[in-house]
Amino acid sequence: MEQKWANNLNNDEFNLIQSIWYPQVKKSATEKIKTQLFELGNDLEKDLPGFGFKISSGENYKDLPYMVLDFPKIGGPKFSLLLRTMFWWGKYVCFQLFLHKEAHEGVSNHWINFVADTDWILSNENLWSNDIHSEDFIQKQHIDLKEMTQLPGEYFKIMRVIEMKKPDNLFEEAIGFYKNFYIYLLTSKEGS
Repeated sequence: MEQKWANNLNNDEFNLIQSIWYPQVKKSATEKIKTQLFELGNDLEKDLPGFGFKISSGENYKDLPYMVLDFPKIGGPKFSLLLRTMFWWGKYVCFQLFLHKEAHEGVSNHWINFVADTDWILSNENLWSNDIHSEDFIQKQHIDLKEMTQLPGEYFKIMRVIEMKKPDNLFEEAIGFYKNFYIYLLTSKEGS
């Protein structure tokens, strides 16, 4: 009696492994995305010198490859502010702001003014979630200021999602998004 194996390759899988096209194109695309993230990190470093940045990547965020730029580079579980830019293969690019509630207590109720109605707010304590289609996020237009200031967790997290398109630079809108927040934070600290 012939045994059927559950791990036999289907036609799509077999065609993929026979070709060198996919790994070569993926490698080329990944190198260009990393270069664009590096350029974004350098641009952020020009505006806010001395913090450094880190680029990391993986193959399995919800079964898909991803690449992340963290500015400033974080060195542990506690941090005051993080600007994170994420490329999620086949999904979207997102710009994220993490703001520690206690560290920015004096300004935390006012930064909401810079959040667009279409931006996403983390609604629970799942800080490292990046999937806007999960129950972890709610769009600003569906939550009021009082609810926002009472969200659980140590951090506020805001995400602006940019659907995949073919610009010269996938991350060209990031500087404007981040600049609104960090200029406000810096001027708020000076005024307090």
